[in-house]
Amino acid sequence: MKPRVWISIVVLSASLPLNPLWAQHGPPPGAGPRAGGGVGGAGAAGAGETAAVEKFLSLSDTELDQLLAAIQRIRAMTPEQRVALLEQMQRYRALPDGERAKLRQGWGMVSPEIQDAWRAMMQQATPERRAEIQRELQSLAPAERTARRRELAEAYLAAQDTP
Repeated sequence: MKPRVWISIVVLSASLPLNPLWAQHGPPPGAGPRAGGGVGGAGAAGAGETAAVEKFLSLSDTELDQLLAAIQRIRAMTPEQRVALLEQMQRYRALPDGERAKLRQGWGMVSPEIQDAWRAMMQQATPERRAEIQRELQSLAPAERTARRRELAEAYLAAQDTP
């Protein structure tokens, strides 16, 4: 999944109400008469929830796991960290396409497949394994980091291809 699509899903899901079952079962007791978008829960919030659920139903288990991991990381952030990340994402989106491509290519001309494999590998790794990888990479010279990242991502891809 492309980073922009993934980021959009994360931002969309973070802004949704937490209980999409309202559309089926109505608002929880004591929620008041206007909860769920008015009569029958069919207001704008209900339509937005339905659209989000439809998108989630089309995602694979791996993509749903990645989305869940991203939500968990966002929940672990302080409000200041969330604001800083949002500003960073907005600055990135404001860059011309050529500049964004240069940033992505800062990996040392690594293919998008390897970049995606790296991202998936790091998202699925335990916090301890991620810290171990980061320590290892920080101990290397910049030119060696790119090569080591590529090695790790290729090993991850190879492991995914073998049953």
